[in-house]
Amino acid sequence: MSGAAGASSAFAIGQVGLGSITVPHRQGYRLYGQPVVAGYDPDPAARARMLADTPTASVHESLADLLADERVGVVDLATPHHRATRLPVLEQIAAAGKPFLVQKPLAMSYPEALELVQVAEQAGVVGMVNQNMCFTPSAIALASALLQDRVVGEPSYAQLVAQYQFDTDYHPWFGKDERWWTAGLSIHHLGLLQLLFGPPLSVHALTGHDVSQPGVTSDGWGHLALRYPSGLQLVLISTGTYYGTEPVRHGDEAVWVQGPEGLVDWRPEGDVVVSRRIGGGGDVERRSIAPHTRGTWFPHAFGLTMAHFRQALAAGAAPLCSVQDNLNVVAVLEATYRSSAEHRVVQVAEIMGDRYDGDYGTGYSHGFAAWQPPHPLQDEAVQEAVA
Repeated sequence: MSGAAGASSAFAIGQVGLGSITVPHRQGYRLYGQPVVAGYDPDPAARARMLADTPTASVHESLADLLADERVGVVDLATPHHRATRLPVLEQIAAAGKPFLVQKPLAMSYPEALELVQVAEQAGVVGMVNQNMCFTPSAIALASALLQDRVVGEPSYAQLVAQYQFDTDYHPWFGKDERWWTAGLSIHHLGLLQLLFGPPLSVHALTGHDVSQPGVTSDGWGHLALRYPSGLQLVLISTGTYYGTEPVRHGDEAVWVQGPEGLVDWRPEGDVVVSRRIGGGGDVERRSIAPHTRGTWFPHAFGLTMAHFRQALAAGAAPLCSVQDNLNVVAVLEATYRSSAEHRVVQVAEIMGDRYDGDYGTGYSHGFAAWQPPHPLQDEAVQEAVA
């Protein structure tokens, strides 16, 4: 299915947790015609903020009331990722039989993520993780180029670099958890890598803390070397402690993927650029592949993520970035911290046990890859509201 409607009204959206991140969620949803009909947050100010920008929605003072709202067909879960907060909420949502889109990271550890997945599986409800970097318009084009058009052949090497200053002294819990940088920021990258390449065989990681950085009490950087069953080797260089002269900011990560047929350069809000050697003299030809839909990460990726989820539900298909698929992402997260603490290479199978599948393939092959991304609405009032 395509188009802004793209899914039955039976899957209208109820938001649970109405913190600041849900504002761009709703902007993206309006941009792609995704109906938000209700919201719940224990904070009256958060409920008032939602009513101010979505006056047609109902706000509820309890989760039970929202789940009893007959119009709510899918839950957009944006509560904090801490187990004590997320688990009881997810248990209630699952018991109500509501499919849910849950904010990443799914959990801060693999055992906690597995616990959440088992709650969903036991209730028979569909869950998707909001790995919205995968749904930036240019990431959709990147996935198509690598996995459908095979523009580089079988990838053999990939690299991702993000290095900039991210101080969090202003925030109540950013940088204050026992795990921070890889779990909070690089999780975006791990979700994209799972979509494109699937679970790695092993992780070798370095993580660390800049003691002079205000507001960060745990890891402020994490660099990973990943090896895959296909033979692909990948380096992820990621830090929020860099205050030098060559920043590469979150949202402008430098990514490249190389194979026998060429090399692809990509940035989250840029084009996909394919480079190929020609002849034997070192000459190179390049071409840009325009994204399916022009747009930015905020708010376009939020709208496209929900559009994908609702279309998958309407089609009776598993979504991309399902909670089961995302266990592979959290396993890499877990392996990162174990590798760094124990100064060794960690096999992902060591983390996942019998859930690990060395023949799993790409995350793209385990979800609704046939979906057609909708175009944003062109209504001027909608565009002005988003702006």
